[in-house]
Amino acid sequence: MERYATIVLLVASVAALGYLKMEQLELYAANDEASEAAAVEAAAVEEAEQIEAAKIRFTIPHDRDANTTDILVSLDGSDSYDVEGDSISYSWTQISGSDVYLEYEEGSDGNTATFIADPGEYTFKLTVSDAYGSASSDETTVAVAEEPNSPPEVVVKVYQEE
Repeated sequence: MERYATIVLLVASVAALGYLKMEQLELYAANDEASEAAAVEAAAVEEAEQIEAAKIRFTIPHDRDANTTDILVSLDGSDSYDVEGDSISYSWTQISGSDVYLEYEEGSDGNTATFIADPGEYTFKLTVSDAYGSASSDETTVAVAEEPNSPPEVVVKVYQEE
């Protein structure tokens, strides 16, 4: 009888240890999943912050004319070069934002373009190609903020007429 009791206790102990080990493994797995999700979220936040930091920001200057709603923005790729000194060509492409008309400066070989920007964000890609057909690209985002305007200050004077 004592032997059966020992066996039953042993089996119960092993079952309890197995249960505790399974709980521990599940807890480790849940912690690993939470850590992994937190790392993915942190990476996404960091990437979003880097994208925001890389934007070129302009504000339409306050000029006392409520009809001024845009500014002229220049895109300049003239510092681009080919390491072997091959001739290069430039191609600007608008990736996102309200459609704008790119105007190229005369004699710039297309390395500089301007556009009229309303408030909003515009992303452009510059592709530079050499005579051999090898090409590289880079993107830039321009963020244009509305003309700042503060409300007028109200001053009320009260006095007695004599």
